[in-house]
Amino acid sequence: MTKVFPQINLINIFDNFLTVEECDFVLRELEFSHWRHSHLINRGTKGEEQAFKSNRRVSETANQEWFTDELDLFIRDIECRLQQIIPFNVSHLEYWQGTRYPIGGKLDHHLDSGYWTSHYAGERKFTFLIYLTTPTGGGSTYFRALDRHVNAVAGRLLIWDNLFEDGSPNHKTIHCGSTLEAGSKITLVTWLRQLPMRL
Repeated sequence: MTKVFPQINLINIFDNFLTVEECDFVLRELEFSHWRHSHLINRGTKGEEQAFKSNRRVSETANQEWFTDELDLFIRDIECRLQQIIPFNVSHLEYWQGTRYPIGGKLDHHLDSGYWTSHYAGERKFTFLIYLTTPTGGGSTYFRALDRHVNAVAGRLLIWDNLFEDGSPNHKTIHCGSTLEAGSKITLVTWLRQLPMRL
């Protein structure tokens, strides 16, 4: 029997992807992670990645290498759920990141593609963003070219397609993390590459 997958559009919202209890579990486990100031990525003159701090991105990041064993196990379950939405090889995923924003935290407009054409894993095809908390003011993901706000709601999964069919960046997906005005905003995020990423 052929499996039928849902139609994936440019912007896709799946509410209740995680339950309240699952969000609470992830949040508790993330407390044990190593959090550091979030960086932006630039390309050097030889094409190498250069990470740098900027007031264009005000948040903290915890990389999956610092996740607890319990959270790593749950992440595998999340990846299986994602494969029910978009069929993919897990080796094409980047490792996950937790991101938390202070009041006033934000991430200015940017694309998630266009920087990795020469990378062994190619470009970021899809972005998978899971909101773990529901802010009480601000904190939406705003797609400027589409004039579309997606509110951060605990348990909500947001997927978008970063590339045109020819593999070039789709500039309609330029987006930002709007300034957090009140409450808490914590997310999980990863990206699906064109080729295997996890060697």
